Amino acid sequence: MRALYTAATGMRAFQTKIDNIANNLSNANTTGYKKVRESFEDLVYQKVGFQGGEEGASTPNPMQVGSGVRLQGLVRDMSMGAVSVTNSANDMVIDGPGFFVVETPSGEERFTRDGHLRVDGEGNLVTQGGDRLAPGITVPSGYSLVVGSDGNVTATSPDASETVTLGTIELAMFANPGGLEATGSNLFRATEASGEAQRTTPGEDGAGGIVQGALEGSNVDVAEELVGMITAQRSYELSSKVIQAADEMMQTTVNLRR
Repeated sequence: MRALYTAATGMRAFQTKIDNIANNLSNANTTGYKKVRESFEDLVYQKVGFQGGEEGASTPNPMQVGSGVRLQGLVRDMSMGAVSVTNSANDMVIDGPGFFVVETPSGEERFTRDGHLRVDGEGNLVTQGGDRLAPGITVPSGYSLVVGSDGNVTATSPDASETVTLGTIELAMFANPGGLEATGSNLFRATEASGEAQRTTPGEDGAGGIVQGALEGSNVDVAEELVGMITAQRSYELSSKVIQAADEMMQTTVNLRR
């Protein structure tokens, strides 16, 4: 019976939706997290006859029965999250498109929207996970960090008698940022779908400027996710009831021979 397999595809699809919602909700307070949306598509249809005429007539209306649904893809929403003021010199927000460029300890290039930075024991500006901001910014001991909206980084001595230029923070832009691959630790990796990273100065080539002393939060809407979870749960239950109904119908058919 076709309904058994069709309903099973629905249960599988809604299970994936619940899994994704769970991940979004668990990252509702993750700095710079970008929520993910599910994209579904219907499966192949089978003709079971023609309505209003025979096959080959001038205006036949084919009767088609679908075979269910499947996950087409998971789409990451790159819209900006809410900004909170921290007044910490090491916290930064990209006010618009773009990603910070970081270098992992293994030398690989990664990208992030998480501007919650710190200074390590060698004076390097790094992420909370220890990945170094690229190009490297080294802050002299005891100096106060100042970052302009254009990414220009300076540091002031404790007695404010000296100001030194440390470099410029670069941002990465992508033709399709939604095609980036999440690797965990708030990091993304470039893929063929995203295109190569195009380095630029903050505020130029469509990139956002940098705001110091603030952080970008997650763009997850908790209320929206909860509504989606309830809808997915009910749809999952309905699909399971279809399987039960189909099983009972098959049982009735079998009993006809007795």
